[in-house]
Amino acid sequence: MTNKEEKQFTALDPTDVSKTINTIVSLMDSIDSSRELINDKIKYLKTTYGLPSADVRAAATAIKKQNIDELDEKTKRIQELVDLCL
Repeated sequence: MTNKEEKQFTALDPTDVSKTINTIVSLMDSIDSSRELINDKIKYLKTTYGLPSADVRAAATAIKKQNIDELDEKTKRIQELVDLCL
């Protein structure tokens, strides 16, 4: 016996493979559309309110990841460094 066991694969089901790949393509299209819409919304906030795009994206990412406390800590650390230099 060898240390590696060979995985036994199922015979190809063309209908299942095709359906699954088409689902992947559809999801990729959705991602592209979402990315474009996100960029449009960020641009809107920038052109309407003058908000920096990087800040808008960082805020949205922090909210999505629910790591706002980490963002607050990072801001405090940066402010401390700025205060040291002034």
